Amino acid sequence: MIWKPWTNNTTQRERLYNYFDAVDFTVYADFNCPFSYVLNERIFALNLEYRVDFRLVQHLPDTKSDQVTIETLSALTAEVAEVRRRAPSAEISVPMFRPNSAPASALVYKISKDDPVQATQLRQRIFRALWVEGKDISDAELLASILLELDIVLESTRVPLNSGELTAWQSEWANNTEFEKLLPVAISESGETAIGPLLEPELDAFLETGSLVSGKMASSLWPPLMRQRILVLENDAKSLRTIVEQMHDAQVEVAEDLIGLISHTRNLGMPDLLVVNTDFSGKDWWRNLTNLDPDPAVPMIHVLSSSAPAVQAKAFASGASDVITRPFSPKLLRSRLNTHLHKRRLHQQINSISRVDALTSVFNRREFDARLSAEWGRSARADETLALLMIDVDKLKEYNDRYGHLSGDDCLIKVTQLISGCLKRSADIIARYEGGCFVALLPGVSIESAFKIGRNCYYAIADAKIYHSESTLASQVSVSVGVAGIRPSNQISSSLLVEQAETAIYQAKRQAHERIYAFDAV
Repeated sequence: MIWKPWTNNTTQRERLYNYFDAVDFTVYADFNCPFSYVLNERIFALNLEYRVDFRLVQHLPDTKSDQVTIETLSALTAEVAEVRRRAPSAEISVPMFRPNSAPASALVYKISKDDPVQATQLRQRIFRALWVEGKDISDAELLASILLELDIVLESTRVPLNSGELTAWQSEWANNTEFEKLLPVAISESGETAIGPLLEPELDAFLETGSLVSGKMASSLWPPLMRQRILVLENDAKSLRTIVEQMHDAQVEVAEDLIGLISHTRNLGMPDLLVVNTDFSGKDWWRNLTNLDPDPAVPMIHVLSSSAPAVQAKAFASGASDVITRPFSPKLLRSRLNTHLHKRRLHQQINSISRVDALTSVFNRREFDARLSAEWGRSARADETLALLMIDVDKLKEYNDRYGHLSGDDCLIKVTQLISGCLKRSADIIARYEGGCFVALLPGVSIESAFKIGRNCYYAIADAKIYHSESTLASQVSVSVGVAGIRPSNQISSSLLVEQAETAIYQAKRQAHERIYAFDAV
């Protein structure tokens, strides 16, 4: 490597080339943006930390750590919730403030002029100080302690908050209309640009290939992080901060008003726990806004300003599962909310057991009936088609008689897995209908497309070659497939779709070869 002398006009990119011979990405990011933190973490996880021209900017230059408001906490909890959804492997907590990032950015930039390696390590440590430890990175004493921890010597204690290059980066990011002032921005050497938060597999594929269109994208998504969700409607910033601090193991989400609360539940689903300030709600507030009763399985905690028995009795009469009174005792608050979350988890486990077939771990008949009814109504409103596959294992009794019921159970489990492998969409529903008969509900799928899926299932099971010496149809386990499709209407019962699939499978069983049949309504 040929070392070149640095001058005050040497850019960061030139210094990186001088140190590492290559720069694969240019990144615009801000310390107080959690999505920027995730990008930095993935860069380190993929060992790319020394191949990135990391340009620190400020997307909220006027923010201060002592400006703690409902709006700030609401934004922070929402952003962290989105991080956990998009990047489940990221370790992240909700900080109780959003600090000004200028001092930290200036410090990292100053260190980078002398030693890019130390600056890269310092950048990661500052990100984690805020987003993992919840510390104020605008505090000079904290930054000094981090320098000491990393054994970085600062030749001058004076760190100018602005420099020509920092100002240029800010201008490049703010004035580029393609970026739309979103963060983070990552640009590969080929010129492809990723803007804003990506799903973790998408982000990794982009960092590994430099392309947003990559074969690596075909890999399965990371499993979701199953944190219990608490939705809070509270207008007191101190109380809200206490809830967020004490319930850090749960996903706390904040609604700013009643309309926002209802919208939140409709868009993201019901939380595991509702904490509501009754000053907002009044009597029958949920019914008045939704024309529905609240889900009784979701505990609702009312926040009260008075501990008077009459006030508490009124809260319970209006549907509260429990009450908490301001000012909160942190330990009591945490204990009470955790108790309700534990009960909610137990309820969900019991409910899950009642919905799932114990042998095959797919939905049971009862849950299928409920899903069919729900999808029928949704499809009718959306004017979409709804298809159904009915798949029956041929000669199952003979298989059980020959090989025993335990082997028969193993056969059904294998068949279930093969059918599941042919259903590619999360909206598709598979259930054990009865005995060796399975059903697959396919929303928005035409009967022609459903027939192709049924055919895939038929041949996937045939190709598995599960030996069946007692079958008169083939030397291996086979199935018959009935296919039906309909455009649901509120004037027609959903049972019609099942009846058509049953008619189709009866016809399929009468065929000598390729026992698949689609119901013809004509």
